[in-house]
Amino acid sequence: MRHIFNLQDCQVRLAKTEDTEDLISIARGIWGGSDYLPRILPRWLQEPYFFVCEYQGRVIACIKLSLFPDNVLWFEGLRVHARFQGKGVGKLMNREMFRFAASLKAKNPLLTFEFCTYYKNTESLHITKQAGFEVVKQFYTVDKHGIKKQSEPVIMKDYDLTLFNIYPDYIPCGWQSVHNCPEALDFIQKRCIVFETNQARYLHAGLAEKNIILLSPPPKDIQAELPFFQSFYTPLKKYGLILPLNYRAYLPKLKKAGFRFWDNETKPVKNMLVLKMKQAV
Repeated sequence: MRHIFNLQDCQVRLAKTEDTEDLISIARGIWGGSDYLPRILPRWLQEPYFFVCEYQGRVIACIKLSLFPDNVLWFEGLRVHARFQGKGVGKLMNREMFRFAASLKAKNPLLTFEFCTYYKNTESLHITKQAGFEVVKQFYTVDKHGIKKQSEPVIMKDYDLTLFNIYPDYIPCGWQSVHNCPEALDFIQKRCIVFETNQARYLHAGLAEKNIILLSPPPKDIQAELPFFQSFYTPLKKYGLILPLNYRAYLPKLKKAGFRFWDNETKPVKNMLVLKMKQAV
């Protein structure tokens, strides 16, 4: 007899260590099995506000809320098992998280809700825009197939927020973004790496899938920078570069160096979106 899925049988609760196997199973169906979730699980299972959806004794979805600088509650890591997609599970997770977030906001009225997503993530954008989120920041992100050569850059330990002046409101730390505020410096120092070559300075940041973030215009000899970028990855491994919209004029130079938009768009696309809830829930 064919089983009929019943959303009413779903229970949203905090994640437990025992959920690890089910969560890894979810990740196998995401991005062709290359999802970062398995690599970030040990940390997330030790942090607050990591939720899962349990259905008939099995975890079929998850989502993470994280406290960021400047009273931001960051939504990330929404995943639904491939077998249960399109059945309302994602909407259920978002609805429960908005309810939980409202309880946190009742204790801290300054709290705001934000997240980041790819511009073609239509389902997530539809659900969250219905809930009152709007795009407040956009970035370009381009990928490049790795090279074999690696060179060690200089790791910077002594720096201040002036290093991030090209990002006056949101500083992209991979697919997480933080407000450019005094508290952001501690966040960056604990989670990210700032490095320099003889031409420029960069930020290496993100969850398990980390990106290179430009802190100044691409240097004249961008090819000379590639071995320094590659030092943070295994040889030949693909990686991503993030830059602000006002660096659009440098995209042809990056394209010549081998960087491409994810879906091979022929024209520049603002493909990395930061969204914020317009008003309190």
